[in-house]
Amino acid sequence: MAPALFSPTRQMSKRPSRFVKAVNRSQQFSRENSLLMSDEDHGDSIAGSDIFSPEGSKIIVPYGGEESMYGDSMYMGDDDFEEGIAIDDEQLGPEVDSFARHVDIHRRNPEQDAEETAMGLIDGFRKDTYDHFLDARRRRETYLGEDETQILELIGETDFYKMEGETWELIARLVPGRNTKLSDTGREVSHFESNEILRRQLLKESSVFRELNIIRDWLRSIAPEPDIPNEVAEDEEAMASGHMYTLHALKKYKQDNMDPSDFVRKGLNARFEYPERGIPSPDDVNRLIITEMDPDGPLRQDRTVPSGDNYYDKTFYRVLWGYIRKGDFRKAAEWCRKCDQAWRAPVVLGGRDAVDWIIDEEVAEDDMYDASPEQGPSGNRRRQLWRRACYALAKRVSRVPGDTWEKAAYGLLAGDIDTSLPACENWHDHVYAQVNALIEAHYERYLHQHGRISNSTQRLNIPDAVATLGTKNVMAKIVDSLSRPDDHRFLATAQATALRAVQGAIISDRIPKLVNIFAEQLREFRIDPGYEPDKDTNTPVDCTDWKLLRVITHIIIILQHLGQWPTEGKDADAAQEVIAGYIRMLAAAEKYKIIPLYAARLGHDRCVEVMGEVLLHVVNENTRDDMMRSFRSYGLDIKATLRRTMENAFVQTEELYKHDELPIQILSEFSLSWQDRRKVQPEDEKLIRTAEWMLVVPDMKDDLMHAGVMMFKRFYLTGRLDAGRTLAERIRSRDLVPDDPEDFEDLTEEAKRIASVYIEYELLIEGLDALDDWNKLLAQGTAAKREGGTAAIRRSKLKDDMLTAYASAESKLGLLVNSWLVQCQHHPDAEQVKHIRNTYVPDITMALHGVHLAAGHHLNKSNYSKCLDLAVLVARPSSGVADTFIATGRMAKYVDELANVSLMCLQSAKGITSEPTLVKPGQEASVAIWNVKPLAIRQQQ
Repeated sequence: MAPALFSPTRQMSKRPSRFVKAVNRSQQFSRENSLLMSDEDHGDSIAGSDIFSPEGSKIIVPYGGEESMYGDSMYMGDDDFEEGIAIDDEQLGPEVDSFARHVDIHRRNPEQDAEETAMGLIDGFRKDTYDHFLDARRRRETYLGEDETQILELIGETDFYKMEGETWELIARLVPGRNTKLSDTGREVSHFESNEILRRQLLKESSVFRELNIIRDWLRSIAPEPDIPNEVAEDEEAMASGHMYTLHALKKYKQDNMDPSDFVRKGLNARFEYPERGIPSPDDVNRLIITEMDPDGPLRQDRTVPSGDNYYDKTFYRVLWGYIRKGDFRKAAEWCRKCDQAWRAPVVLGGRDAVDWIIDEEVAEDDMYDASPEQGPSGNRRRQLWRRACYALAKRVSRVPGDTWEKAAYGLLAGDIDTSLPACENWHDHVYAQVNALIEAHYERYLHQHGRISNSTQRLNIPDAVATLGTKNVMAKIVDSLSRPDDHRFLATAQATALRAVQGAIISDRIPKLVNIFAEQLREFRIDPGYEPDKDTNTPVDCTDWKLLRVITHIIIILQHLGQWPTEGKDADAAQEVIAGYIRMLAAAEKYKIIPLYAARLGHDRCVEVMGEVLLHVVNENTRDDMMRSFRSYGLDIKATLRRTMENAFVQTEELYKHDELPIQILSEFSLSWQDRRKVQPEDEKLIRTAEWMLVVPDMKDDLMHAGVMMFKRFYLTGRLDAGRTLAERIRSRDLVPDDPEDFEDLTEEAKRIASVYIEYELLIEGLDALDDWNKLLAQGTAAKREGGTAAIRRSKLKDDMLTAYASAESKLGLLVNSWLVQCQHHPDAEQVKHIRNTYVPDITMALHGVHLAAGHHLNKSNYSKCLDLAVLVARPSSGVADTFIATGRMAKYVDELANVSLMCLQSAKGITSEPTLVKPGQEASVAIWNVKPLAIRQQQ
């Protein structure tokens, strides 16, 4: 599983990212200043200090500055994480894929109207969220286990999807219309037309009034149905019977105290008179109850009802408030009638302005009104007077047990904040109470402006929320007043609190501020992996909340479609940071196929930066092919991205090569079989795998060879021969360099240079393979000679195979000793080349010496002389081979080897022949180098 690019779910180091130091150019090779360093000295190590760039071996600063080819990059390498844990689908939720599908569908229709596109996206998000909510609720309801953690997770998931769906509903209602151009002036409304015409006109003229109404309608739509208790059969009967205990107490008192003859004497108008002092409550003799059952009885008599009727009062007013809060006035009226308080129904329905089907043609067909020619006018022609009456009811003193709910219900009808808030149970209720009051205040002022409120009505007191809350940034003030960190009225889960913050930003038109907060958290987290956003008390949002990150990302996309998001500046940069964070989250969850869709929404430089990180973690070949197709489909810059990916791979793995120690004698590694040598390490595989991306992109062979040279240098400087062999096998020079000499001549001089260098580095692997083949056959020859003597080798096919292997090893190793990397000693990376030659050339020379020696022993003694011919090459000043022996302090060992082979040559010279080819069958040949004649004799001949 690929390590997560951005996964705060794991423990991370508190250490910030370390900047990479450039190599000291004056560095010289010596045993004291070599790759065999202590940990304290690794900062200036040569191995791994080359950062890939198209300019070749130029050392660049990977995190920005004058030398960086990519500008400001803040990439965090894998070494910044203590462990890599990917995000799974359960953390992200199934909506990740479905949301991407909607984004992609609407991307394919560029001709579509911007608002239509945005609404299509919103509808898709809203529908998918609702489907996920239903699924989560089904799983919660069908779960039969007793695991409390699982139960809480299911409840939390259900609540989140419900609230997210409400958020998309708010966006659908409010956000698209913010670009709507409102009319400056309305038509003249006649005296006979309804106030409703003026209300509609105000909606067209005032964006504030329009948005307040939209917010109120949304808050009504998401309000839950009032909780009507029906646990036992008596509940419904109690609500339909009204003050049942009060009526029973009055009836019993009347039966016990009335005089039947008095009723006979008075006739039909007889009336029982309760004592002026009142009657005691049946459950508390020290408390008096009402004796008059009209609605104003408790207020007028300053008495209450028996405690048995408390349930009725509390339930009635709480449910009534719930219906009014939800804006369902018809059900509120039905509830009043059902509970034997039909007189309250007209009060509840009094909030509708009067309309006349004949005069008010603009509104007569509205579903809110039931006007018709047969019915005549409908609604309240004295609505502002009715509003003041509701306010008076809300402010009066009451002893009813449901007093809080009763006052709040009338307070909502009147548009009063103070009497409404005590009944508010959650964040949405508080917002509703204040928004509702603002609407009533704006409407009141507009009617007054048009002379629609009589002087007598104006003399009655009524609250003005506009005067209380002001006219500027009102919604921001409301949201902020309900979002203080020390306010514990609305305790909820972290996700619910965060979604409230999102809704508050949408309501107050401060989405850019929210996005900037989120972007800043993402930046902080990338700089300091130990940063904990959830402990930041300045804001309830948390960039590690994957679902919230998805919501905010898609809100940005919607606003971009609507043209409501800037393309330049701070807000544009913040949006890019959030989308980039979402992409990294997708990569951590291995959602690679949908990543290019979102990367296409980034600017070119940011896209290259982010995708340069993402591609490092793609290991599956099929996924790689899909990504390349997506790059082309979405018009992403493949070449620049792959260059950045390669650079990131070098930066990430650099430290691992600096700490690697190289054996003093690399020959000890040569003597091992490939199976016993050190295997390819993860960092080696990352570099090679990253470079392979370029194989499938045309016109990137030059870049690939640049990267290959850098990798060869790293592998050779740290003795990772198997990694070098893997690189040579998977990225072969013959796949990069034209076979036809004419095509090769068409390359630029720089391309020719880097191609020749790549081939040079590849030659080492070819030489080592040839040496391996020779060693394998040599082992077989030694075994055959042990069993049957030298003749056994000569008579078998093994000798032919050994001759072929010897010729190959002699040719390839000889080429390495004679000229390997000599031409590169004047390149910008000459210091590293010098290290590599000093490291490998002595051992290659010793290896070739051993090949000649073994060939003389097993094949023909004349091969001994080639050891001395090799010594001549080593001693030649132009070859530079002797310098490598001296630099590594190994010349003495090589001289000892030459002394030994010289003795062997002397011992093998039993007869002198001028040429080995003249040796007769069964006769040992002499060594040509010892067939020395004086100069005078040679002249006579």
